Amino acid sequence: MKLSKRIAAFFLAILMAMSLLGGFSMTCIAAYMGDIDGNGKVMSNDALLVLQASTGARALTSAQTAVSDMNGDGKTNASDALLILQTAIGKTPLVEQSTVKLPYEGVVTADPSLRFRSGAGTSYSHIADIPYGTKLTITKISNNWGYTSYNGKNGWVSLEYIQPVKPVSGTFTVVCYGYGHGVGMSQYGAKYYAEDGWTYDKILLHYFYSNKTKIEKDAELPETVKYGSQELDLKTYIAGSVRAEIGDSWHIEAIKAQMVAIYTYAKYYGFNVSSSTHAYKADYKYEGTKIETAMNQVLGEYLSYNGKAILSVYCSSIGGKNTSAKNAWQGSDVAYLQGGRTSPEPESITKKTYTFSADEIRSLVQQNLGVTLTGSPDKWFTDIVHDKSISNSVGYISSMKVGGKTVKGEQVRSKIFGYSKMRSHCLSIKYNP
Repeated sequence: MKLSKRIAAFFLAILMAMSLLGGFSMTCIAAYMGDIDGNGKVMSNDALLVLQASTGARALTSAQTAVSDMNGDGKTNASDALLILQTAIGKTPLVEQSTVKLPYEGVVTADPSLRFRSGAGTSYSHIADIPYGTKLTITKISNNWGYTSYNGKNGWVSLEYIQPVKPVSGTFTVVCYGYGHGVGMSQYGAKYYAEDGWTYDKILLHYFYSNKTKIEKDAELPETVKYGSQELDLKTYIAGSVRAEIGDSWHIEAIKAQMVAIYTYAKYYGFNVSSSTHAYKADYKYEGTKIETAMNQVLGEYLSYNGKAILSVYCSSIGGKNTSAKNAWQGSDVAYLQGGRTSPEPESITKKTYTFSADEIRSLVQQNLGVTLTGSPDKWFTDIVHDKSISNSVGYISSMKVGGKTVKGEQVRSKIFGYSKMRSHCLSIKYNP
């Protein structure tokens, strides 16, 4: 509603007269929209204060502004003053400002999305759709609509579809073993086995065990390998990959094991490898290094199963025993990636302990998994099934429930914590009240 200056002046005169006479009032038992002076009542004097603010005669505090926007358009003006007056004389119902302390965080529960509007009501224009599970900060409330920000824009959402996130106490201790997916060969495991006298072939056939796995050698070598968008000379590719993965200072048998694993991996993919699958050091000068010595001895050798190159995956370290490809990636069984093969690296290499507050865990799960955790934190993670790679109580997790949603394999790491916050899905989770 837009009022002319003459009407606004007339309205102001009426309100001033009503204020002098005591005005109308509607007694409140809580903080209500329109209670500008905070005396627990919505009165004509509150309308007067808003009208004065709209004409520049006075300034409102942030708390007063929060309860003055009666129509939810993000402004304080004569329209709000009129609505406050109507509330004071009982023509409009009282509306509680808030049942929670502002600002507060809430999560969108509308599936698949919640409409983001320019004002506090369905008649206002639709700005955007906010996906289910999005966390928002509510800074103002009007008529059960919350004022918030999303993707750099300000607007309103229906609080019917916002679940407040209440702070929870306590912490979670997560003890993690290994670094990476845990399938195939452990690079640190190969290092320790080599230092203990194992040869490269024994190391490889141990980690990629099956009764049909063996090591063969190509009679003819490819001249180049495609690594991402680069076309690299074979030796340049092999040397740069080994250098980036484990360096050139480890025991030569470990270097040879890594070299055969990389060559096998490239052969498996027809010597056309995605650059996202393993590291590569460009412009590496390998002449005179252990890597050159290793290439002179094993270049062209590869692991085979039924005469074909295998998927020779590897990771930095393994917790106790390697896990199966089926466990980690929830795919089909792979004969030479069945897991259960011991790895010798000590806990000083494999073990890492993380501590998270309960609120941090809830935020991570909300952000990465889209699940809103409620209730007691000791019931957030349940029905944990694992392969006992460390002990009867700890191993690579094949499935678990997170707030009622089942998460499987390596997604325990990626979908709950994110790769940057957790090294492996071989872990235990304990809540500390």
